[in-house]
Amino acid sequence: MLFSKKTPEEKMEKLVHRKAWGELSEYMFKDKEHKIALAQALGTSETEEAIDLLMELVESKDQDILEAACESLKKVGDDHNATELLRILQTIPEENEPLRKKISETIQALHKRG
Repeated sequence: MLFSKKTPEEKMEKLVHRKAWGELSEYMFKDKEHKIALAQALGTSETEEAIDLLMELVESKDQDILEAACESLKKVGDDHNATELLRILQTIPEENEPLRKKISETIQALHKRG
Protein backbone atom coordinates (compact mmCIF):
# COMPACT_ATOMS: atom_id res chain seq x y z
CA MET A 1 0.00 0.00 0.00
CA LEU A 2 1.20 3.45 -0.84
CA PHE A 3 0.22 5.10 2.43
CA SER A 4 0.39 2.15 4.79
CA LYS A 5 0.83 3.01 8.43
CA LYS A 6 4.27 2.25 9.84
CA THR A 7 4.71 0.34 13.06
CA PRO A 8 6.51 2.11 15.92
CA GLU A 9 9.53 -0.11 15.24
CA GLU A 10 9.66 0.95 11.59
CA LYS A 11 9.34 4.62 12.55
CA MET A 12 12.15 4.31 15.08
CA GLU A 13 14.46 2.49 12.67
CA LYS A 14 13.95 5.31 10.18
CA LEU A 15 14.68 7.89 12.89
CA VAL A 16 17.87 6.01 13.85
CA HIS A 17 18.92 5.98 10.20
CA ARG A 18 18.27 9.75 10.00
CA LYS A 19 20.05 10.25 13.35
CA ALA A 20 17.03 12.09 14.74
CA TRP A 21 18.17 11.68 18.34
CA GLY A 22 15.83 14.34 19.73
CA GLU A 23 12.78 12.58 18.33
CA LEU A 24 14.08 9.20 19.45
CA SER A 25 14.71 10.41 22.99
CA GLU A 26 10.99 11.20 23.29
CA TYR A 27 10.32 7.45 23.21
CA MET A 28 12.17 7.17 26.53
CA PHE A 29 9.02 8.57 28.16
CA LYS A 30 6.55 6.28 26.43
CA ASP A 31 5.20 2.90 27.49
CA LYS A 32 7.11 -0.34 27.86
CA GLU A 33 6.46 -1.55 24.30
CA HIS A 34 7.82 1.68 22.82
CA LYS A 35 10.94 1.45 24.99
CA ILE A 36 11.57 -2.12 23.85
CA ALA A 37 11.13 -1.11 20.22
CA LEU A 38 13.47 1.82 20.80
CA ALA A 39 16.12 -0.47 22.26
CA GLN A 40 15.86 -2.78 19.27
CA ALA A 41 16.09 0.08 16.77
CA LEU A 42 19.11 1.60 18.54
CA GLY A 43 20.95 -1.70 18.10
CA THR A 44 21.41 -0.79 14.44
CA SER A 45 23.66 2.20 15.14
CA GLU A 46 27.10 2.36 16.72
CA THR A 47 26.87 6.11 17.24
CA GLU A 48 27.57 7.61 20.64
CA GLU A 49 24.02 8.98 20.80
CA ALA A 50 22.44 5.56 20.20
CA ILE A 51 24.66 3.94 22.82
CA ASP A 52 23.89 6.70 25.32
CA LEU A 53 20.15 6.08 24.88
CA LEU A 54 20.70 2.33 25.27
CA MET A 55 22.60 2.91 28.49
CA GLU A 56 19.67 4.94 29.81
CA LEU A 57 17.33 2.08 28.93
CA VAL A 58 19.59 -0.36 30.79
CA GLU A 59 18.95 1.71 33.93
CA SER A 60 15.33 0.52 33.73
CA LYS A 61 14.52 -2.12 36.29
CA ASP A 62 11.96 -3.64 33.92
CA GLN A 63 13.32 -7.02 32.83
CA ASP A 64 11.97 -6.86 29.25
CA ILE A 65 13.30 -3.36 28.57
CA LEU A 66 16.65 -4.22 30.09
CA GLU A 67 16.92 -7.42 28.04
CA ALA A 68 16.17 -5.58 24.79
CA ALA A 69 18.73 -2.89 25.64
CA CYS A 70 21.35 -5.51 26.54
CA GLU A 71 20.81 -7.39 23.30
CA SER A 72 21.35 -4.20 21.33
CA LEU A 73 24.40 -3.25 23.38
CA LYS A 74 25.94 -6.61 22.53
CA LYS A 75 25.83 -5.47 18.88
CA VAL A 76 27.04 -1.89 19.24
CA GLY A 77 28.64 -1.44 22.67
CA ASP A 78 32.26 -1.53 23.80
CA ASP A 79 34.44 -1.97 26.90
CA HIS A 80 33.47 1.47 28.21
CA ASN A 81 29.83 0.32 28.30
CA ALA A 82 30.88 -2.88 30.07
CA THR A 83 32.36 -0.78 32.88
CA GLU A 84 29.11 1.17 33.21
CA LEU A 85 27.10 -2.07 33.17
CA LEU A 86 29.26 -3.42 35.97
CA ARG A 87 28.34 -0.37 38.05
CA ILE A 88 24.64 -0.97 37.32
CA LEU A 89 25.02 -4.67 38.15
CA GLN A 90 26.27 -3.77 41.61
CA THR A 91 23.04 -1.86 42.32
CA ILE A 92 20.74 -4.79 41.50
CA PRO A 93 19.74 -6.95 44.47
CA GLU A 94 21.10 -10.49 44.45
CA GLU A 95 17.53 -11.84 44.60
CA ASN A 96 16.97 -10.53 41.09
CA GLU A 97 19.06 -13.25 39.49
CA PRO A 98 17.55 -13.05 35.95
CA LEU A 99 18.37 -9.35 35.67
CA ARG A 100 21.85 -9.83 37.09
CA LYS A 101 22.49 -12.73 34.72
CA LYS A 102 21.43 -10.72 31.66
CA ILE A 103 23.73 -7.84 32.55
CA SER A 104 26.62 -10.23 33.28
CA GLU A 105 26.17 -11.91 29.89
CA THR A 106 26.20 -8.52 28.19
CA ILE A 107 29.38 -7.50 30.01
CA GLN A 108 31.09 -10.71 28.87
CA ALA A 109 29.94 -10.18 25.29
CA LEU A 110 31.26 -6.61 25.29
CA HIS A 111 34.66 -7.74 26.57
CA LYS A 112 34.84 -10.31 23.76
CA ARG A 113 33.79 -7.68 21.25
CA GLY A 114 36.70 -5.58 22.47
